[in-house]
Order: sequence, then structure tokens, then C-alpha cells
Amino acid sequence: MTPIEPLTYQEYRPRKIVNVHKHVDGPWFWGKYSAHPYVGCRSGCAFCYCRGGRYLGRRDPATFNSLIQVKVNAVELLRQELAKLPRDIIACGDWQHPAECKYLLSRKMLDVVHEFKFPLFVVERSPLLARDLDLLVEIDRQSWVGVAYSISTLNPALKRAFEPHSPSPKQRLQTMERLAAKGIQVGTALMPILPCVGDSETHLEEVVRATREHGGSFVMAGGLTMDGLQAQTTLEAARRLEPALEARWRGLYDWAEGGKPSYSPAPDYAARIGLLVRELCERHGLADRLPRYVLPDHLADNKRIAEKLFLQTYELELQQARSYRVWAYRKAAWTVDELDRSIGTLYRERGEAGLRELPHVGQKLAARIAGWLEEEKLLPPTGS
Repeated sequence: MTPIEPLTYQEYRPRKIVNVHKHVDGPWFWGKYSAHPYVGCRSGCAFCYCRGGRYLGRRDPATFNSLIQVKVNAVELLRQELAKLPRDIIACGDWQHPAECKYLLSRKMLDVVHEFKFPLFVVERSPLLARDLDLLVEIDRQSWVGVAYSISTLNPALKRAFEPHSPSPKQRLQTMERLAAKGIQVGTALMPILPCVGDSETHLEEVVRATREHGGSFVMAGGLTMDGLQAQTTLEAARRLEPALEARWRGLYDWAEGGKPSYSPAPDYAARIGLLVRELCERHGLADRLPRYVLPDHLADNKRIAEKLFLQTYELELQQARSYRVWAYRKAAWTVDELDRSIGTLYRERGEAGLRELPHVGQKLAARIAGWLEEEKLLPPTGS
């Protein structure tokens, strides 16, 4: 196991805590907001996309797992900001050890989420999440909690190579089982899938089967991205594991010596893996998407129809459809999701003609949306 650097904490007081995303991240985790109390991570997984870019700001990416910046005013900021925001799904907290054991900020942030009755999404590697099972149950009772445990592999050799300091997959699965036993919607974020060494049917089915055996209801597949320092650390880990991997990965990411890699592997590779994971999920009675939680308000119709449009973007990606078709559905999904009046009421009053007037919703998509509204018996039209 590679040695881990001494740990330093740096306390500071940011001016805000909640990130308000321009669009909901459908059809993945459905989050509109996110709020996290720490910057940096002790696990320091080689493939973590947070090693650079906006996440670390101007600090040295090499300190990713040795310097944890602590937002000591995270709880008070979260309370101030949630009070001014419409309720929607928030990805919140960070249960990494030992930062959370020392500061308890994620636990205290859950109190605020519960206070304002926001639905909560958590993606985690840490079994420490079970410490707060009482609060998670309370939040789920009044709104909703969804949890995705991040698991790339159950193979010990791959775990040692790419994430030697993260909690064991066994601990993650045991925590998943405890959450599921309390009725919380939980599953696996099979991310990132490691090309050439962790993407075989045997590897992937092992994770899918373990998810089902531990009470999970879904497995979402995500490929390995390559960017900046993260690309270098991941390639170095692959080289240490198996020197021949370097050439295969360079080919997969169109990564010439001295150049920059493509951010993602080729679309045909991503589609093949996505279809394989879907087949495995069907084999074991799981979903390959996280069902969307919809608040029961006057815009619930919009969220349900937008979910269908977002899911269609994923279907088209798996089919390797032309990008303009994928973007047509994605833009229509954003339009419907962000509409400030009920699409069901609009359809009832004006029929398909009203739908066609919405931005990025043409004749074909209007007809499809109308079909979905009628199937779900959402305010049938008086005429078109």
C-alpha cells in the first residue's frame, strides 16, 4: 500500500455553502443543489475527479488528500441559504474519516436539511454514514432520502491499486444493508468503471449481485473520466498495476505522449458498458437508474414528464444516436423541468398546440409529451 501523507486541517469561513445548479442532473442523481463542508479528501483515490478544477480552487492539487479545508460556518450558512430556496433535492454532507469524526459538520447539516424538509441525496464511500441513520430515517419520513454507495470494484487488487486508503467495499455494502433495512432507497454508483481491468461481465456482475444481496435497488454505471492531474495519477496507478495498461488506456482516450487525453472514452465503449450493466441489472431484478423523487406540489407533473425526457437522453446515448437527437430531448427536459406553471394544466387548456409553443418542444416531442400525460391521466385536454 502506498504511504499516506500527514494530515493537516485548515479552518476557514466561506461566504456561501449551497451550489445552485443551472439544471437538475437528470437522469443521474436528480440534484438541484449541493452543499459540502470539507474540501479535500483523506481517501485520496487516484481516479477522483475532484483533484483539480473548480473543486480545489487555487490550491495545489497535490495536497488533495493531505490538506482538508474545513468550512467551520457550514451549518449556519446552510440554514440561511435553504430558508431562501425552493425545496428540491440537495446533495449534502461528506462523511469522510477523520474530518467528520472531528468536526461533525455533516451530522449538523442533516439537522438543517430536516428542519427545512428538503429531500436529500447522498453519494458516499464511507460507512460512517450509518452513524446518522436516525436522522436519515427522519428526513426520509418527511420527504425523501436517496443514497448511492460508490463502488468501482470488489476486486482487492484493483482496490489496492486505485483507492488503497478508502473504506473497504465490504463496509460500504454492510452500511447499504443497514440503510435498506430502514426503508431508505439505496443502491450503487458503479463509478468509475476501470477500463480493461474492471469492466468485464464477471467484474460488473459481482458488484450488481452484491448490491442486490445487500438490499440495494439500483446500480448506475459511470465511466472513468480523464482530466489534468487526475488523469496522471490514474494512469500512474494503472502502470503500477500492469505496465501494459498504459498503451491500452492511451488508445482508449486518444492520449498521445505529451498530449492531453479525451475526457471520456469513445461513445461506443460507454454504450457497450451501459448496456451490459443494464442487462446485468435486469438479470438480478435491479434498476439501472435512480428513480426520481418528485415533491407533491403543483409542478409535480413537470418533474415526472421531465424525468421521462431525461431518461430518453440516456436511451439515445446507449443507442449511440446522433448528438442532435440527444440534445433535443435534453433541452426539452430542461424546458419542462424549469417551467413555472403546470404542464398538465397547459395541456388541459390548450392541448398539443400549447405544448408546441414551449421552447425546444416541437411537434414530435409535443405529441410524445401529450401521450405521456394521457397515459398517466394527468389532466387530459379539452381540445387541441
